[in-house]
Amino acid sequence: MSLLGRCVASFCVLFFCASILSAQDGAALYKRTCAACHDSGAERVPSRETLKAMTLERVLAAMESGAMIAMASRLSVAERHAVAEFVTGNSLGNASTTVPLPQAMCADAPRASNDLMSGPQWSGWGADLANTRAQDAATAGFTAAEVPRLKLKWAFGFPGDVSASAQPTIAAGQVFVGSQGGRVYALNSTTGCVNWWFEAPVTVRSAVVIGRVETESGTSLAAFFGDVFGVVYAVAADTGKLLWKVRVDSHPAARITGSPTFYRGRLYVPVSSSEEASAIAPDYQCCRFRGSVVALDGGTGKQVWKTNTINEEARPTKKNKNGTQLWGPSGVAIWSTPTIDVKKNLLYVTTGDNYSHPSTENSDAFLAMDLDSGKILWSKQITPSDVWNTACRMPDKTNCPESSGPDFDFGASPILVTLSDERSWRARSLELSTPSIPTSVEKSSGRHA
Repeated sequence: MSLLGRCVASFCVLFFCASILSAQDGAALYKRTCAACHDSGAERVPSRETLKAMTLERVLAAMESGAMIAMASRLSVAERHAVAEFVTGNSLGNASTTVPLPQAMCADAPRASNDLMSGPQWSGWGADLANTRAQDAATAGFTAAEVPRLKLKWAFGFPGDVSASAQPTIAAGQVFVGSQGGRVYALNSTTGCVNWWFEAPVTVRSAVVIGRVETESGTSLAAFFGDVFGVVYAVAADTGKLLWKVRVDSHPAARITGSPTFYRGRLYVPVSSSEEASAIAPDYQCCRFRGSVVALDGGTGKQVWKTNTINEEARPTKKNKNGTQLWGPSGVAIWSTPTIDVKKNLLYVTTGDNYSHPSTENSDAFLAMDLDSGKILWSKQITPSDVWNTACRMPDKTNCPESSGPDFDFGASPILVTLSDERSWRARSLELSTPSIPTSVEKSSGRHA
């Protein structure tokens, strides 16, 4: 056999052995690192069968820059690849194609109109600054009586994804929607073809928000959204060209789940996190994240102000039974879209629980902030002492807080409405020494996780 032949044969043997070793390592790594959650049937944790249906790229993204980054941080690049190959049954050499097919792209379809008010529209999560999620027939383009007559006009499948959780936005003749795979699509609202798509590295959970901004090249229509790595993006609504992007929180588990709110040139961004899931690992130093609202200049992405829902930074508290240092206070994430009261120049948000002791007064609460400065003007806590993390629902509860709470986060936005006496419920609350929430506003018992 020639030298070249022997080299090729040796390479093939080494590649074959490496493939077997990778599969074996992947199974062992999965059992040691992942099985406790994914094989336990724990609530909101994808099962093995669900993981198998995912693309290899998506599993990798979850471990390297998404929801699983804290749990996978101890694994090397090769180990993360081995786990992804094991759970999906695919190899990196057989990575799937997750981009739209050529026939899905618009040929000569018109680009987005520069007139935000042209045609039917629904921007962001709540459709308006008050988050009423309501439209009149003129804006919607049809009446309630016509709903039974609606028929399927077109459908769009998300390439490479097994689920979608971002709410579509309709504006400027397009449908804007984010995907689990990190892509934001602009679809022609008439035909469903893809005008453009933008690639973010991780899942985009928030609805897209459309707003007019001032840039160096003049006034333009921008599409804003956030990803599960805490990065906020602004792209041109007609082309998908990146205008700016900025990470709004340095904590590795920070994420954007609620849609930003755009008002008078500023983007108000709610910040949540996946750190309470990181507490599953008994050697994780739980917890140091603090929820926040970040105000950004819509044209440049520069921070105008940032207000944390917990005033003080986390400090060392005690050690768990394994000797791991614990920290607190932490948590009080904001999972949903901020609401704006134009008349009072206020911004309202709802918050989640604490992840670790001590508990704080802004958890599971309504907060009111000054739009100009971000100063918290008042808060109303609904469920006090709600200290909880995901370890509380696992067999190994090492990091579950003592006297753990019911996990009653607010998962929905405040809705600003006018009562029959023509006063907003917010105005009524301000007349009291301690703001009260009317009985018509119900508490959510879950989060957008």
